[in-house]
Order: sequence, then structure tokens, then C-alpha cells
Amino acid sequence: MGKQSATHGPNPRRLALEILLRVEATDAYANLLLDARLRKVSLSRPDSALVTELVYGILRLRGKLDWLLEPLLDRPLARLDPEVRLLLRLGAYQISCLTRIPHFAAVDETVSLAREVGVGRSAGYVNAVLRALTRGSARLPPDPAVSPLAYWSGAGSHPAWLAARWIDRLGPREAGALMEANNRIPPLTLAVNRLKAEAEHVEQALRKDGNEVTSGRFFPDIYTLRGAGSLTGLPGFTAGSFFPMDEAGALPVAALDLRPGQRVLDACAGGGGKSALIAGAVGRTGEVVALDRSPRAIRRLTAAALRLGLAMIRPTLYDARAAGQALGGQFSRVLLDAPCSGLGTIRRRPEIKWRRQPKDLAQAAALQAELLDGVERTVATGGLLVYSTCSLEPEETDAVIGTFLDRHPDFALEAPAPSLRLFSDAETGGILRAWPHRHDTDGFFVARMRRTA
Repeated sequence: MGKQSATHGPNPRRLALEILLRVEATDAYANLLLDARLRKVSLSRPDSALVTELVYGILRLRGKLDWLLEPLLDRPLARLDPEVRLLLRLGAYQISCLTRIPHFAAVDETVSLAREVGVGRSAGYVNAVLRALTRGSARLPPDPAVSPLAYWSGAGSHPAWLAARWIDRLGPREAGALMEANNRIPPLTLAVNRLKAEAEHVEQALRKDGNEVTSGRFFPDIYTLRGAGSLTGLPGFTAGSFFPMDEAGALPVAALDLRPGQRVLDACAGGGGKSALIAGAVGRTGEVVALDRSPRAIRRLTAAALRLGLAMIRPTLYDARAAGQALGGQFSRVLLDAPCSGLGTIRRRPEIKWRRQPKDLAQAAALQAELLDGVERTVATGGLLVYSTCSLEPEETDAVIGTFLDRHPDFALEAPAPSLRLFSDAETGGILRAWPHRHDTDGFFVARMRRTA
């Protein structure tokens, strides 16, 4: 576990390094690893904040850190041992991005950590590189207005393929705004559990705890917190008064146009955030059939429903691609929040931008098409089918919907309620899009379709 302190517990830098190594070696998400580790160890609030800052900061600005380090190395970063590569990023982040940590302390702590984690043979190398970095770099980043791809694929901290893709599709100015938004620290956002708490009471408790709280700009029961610590440590979490939810994540549920007492299918429920939001709208007389083919997701969903006191959620281990066979025509409202590349959530899950490859988009689109074909038969005549992704890439969004509508002429896009039209393009009817740089939310795509026959 690293060096122990009588007052501060484990070494926060070592804890950050261990999480980063897991993220790099596996498909694990940093937020889940971080939450799990912080619950298990005893850390002061400043040390807990440092672990969080280091993990997310290094993932978010990995491209910039590598760009700073590369001229100081005698070999490519990719050829270094993973521990050494991450130690260099750990030291470089503290030197270049954290003004409150003196440079000498950042170097010394990183070198000590190298010895502590068993790569002492590289301690001298780490020391030399980081000390060179503290002397300053004569390397200036390219001007993003002149060489946008060179800037954003280096100092701008995005993989070259993704930067090039967005620049080509959106133009240099808007693509740059999107990537800049991806590099900013997002606020913590949470939705009030309407069936357990009053919004004003939740807000008062959060403010009393010392949090800076802002009511949602688009959805009144969603609150934004800046400077807050862990979600699970907030007053009201254990009692089930709220659950995490970005405002854009509420868009698909809002597009369902829900009423109390309705029976709704959440076809790919995942951890259950949207199921919980649906449950708040249909109330205790309604029902939410929440499908997922992952046993782990069902366990998380079951635990969340129990904490939130939402007995109307029915977690069900089932593959949505076969849902039409078992649940044909049973629902007037169906949500398919499909598995996707997740490229709209980079600001919250920065590891995604380094993990995804162009081939992933076609693979995701193929699965999304299968899921839509699997759930369309569950929609009753006159009912709504809402398709959403936390991606704005054309292959996973417009192309999937266009192909689906060609194959299923008994479905038609339908414009959403006027309150949601600020997310819609005038020419797209039932299509909604939320953008990190336009709306200060995660990136989301929503298609609202009515079964006409």
C-alpha cells in the first residue's frame, strides 16, 4: 500500500500510480477504480483530493505531458516500462500543472516512489528527466489557429486520429472548442430522487455541507456542485436522496414524455441512472423493466435501486437483441441507451480518448443496429422509441438511425417537446444533440421515434 503516515494514511502518489497502472493495463474506468480505492483507505481530505487530481489530470493531459517529456528522453515513451512511463507523467504533471507543489518536492517524491514500487534501477533516469523539465522547456507549442492538428494532437492532448476527424468534420475553430472543453474539469452533477426527497431539501443539505451548488440550467431537479469531494460522502447519498446524472444524460428520459403509472422498458440499463430517472417520472404506480446482459451491471443496478428505494425498477439479466421475442408490443415507452464509443464523455472519462481506435466506431454501430432491431418489436403501436448514445460520431448516430428508419417504415422521427428544442437542429426533427462546448454537458445524441403502425 505504500508508505504509511500516522495522520494521512497511504502515500497518495503511490495510490494514484496504482490506479493509473490498472487503467492502462485493463479496460477499467478510472472513476470506478478511484471510488473503490478511496472507500477502502484512510486518507485526509487534502490527500484524497490529491489522488483524484493526479489520476484525472494525468489522464486528461497525457498528450501534453508526453509532448513536454519527449525532447528530454533518449528513447520513445512507448519503449519504457509502464511504471517508469507513468512515474514520468506523474512527476511532469506536478511540475507543469500543480503550482502548489514545489518543483524539488515533485521530483524527490517521484524518485522516492520509483524506489518504493520496485523500479529503483530507473530512479536516476527519472530524476534526470524531471530535473531537466524543472529547468524549463524551450519547446513552444504550435499555434492552434495556424497548425490545429499539430497543436491538438500534441500539447492539446488528443490522439491524432480523433483530432483530425473532428477538425475535418467540424472545422478547426469548433473542433478546437470541443477539445478544449474535453480538457476542462467537469463539475459533479446529481439528480434528486423525487420519490425520496424534495429538491429544495437536498439543495439546502448540500449547501450546509459547504458545497457550491447550482440548480440545473435545463432540468430543475439536477444540481451542479463545484469543489465537492466524493459523491458517496455527500449528505443524503446513503439515504438515497440523489444519484449521479449529467444534464445531457437526462435528455433521453425527457424525450420519452413520461406519465405516472406507465410501464417502461430500459433496454440497456447499465448502472441504472436512467432507470432511476424514469422511475421518478412514472412513480410508484409505474414499472421500469431494466434489461442488461452484464451480470455486473445488474448487480450495480440492483444495489442502486435498493439504496434509492425504487422498488418499481425490475433489474433483469437479458440481452436486448432478443427482447422483441419475449416482450413484443408490451411498452408504450422504450429507451435504448445503446453501448457506444463513449467519445461524448471524454471530459468525465478522459481515458476513453486514449483507449478508442477508429475501428471501434464501426463495431459499435453494428451492435447498435442489432439492438434497435431487437427492441423495436417491444414498442406498442403509437408508442415512443428513444435511441441515445453518449457519442456524437455520425457512424453511431445519424447513420444508425437512417438505416433503421429505412428498414422500419412503421417508425417516424417526431419532434420533442418545445422545452427540449434548444438541443435540436432545425432540420433534424426528432434528433437532439448536446455538446460539451455548446451546452457545458457531456456529448449526447438522442433520436425520438413514434411507431405509427
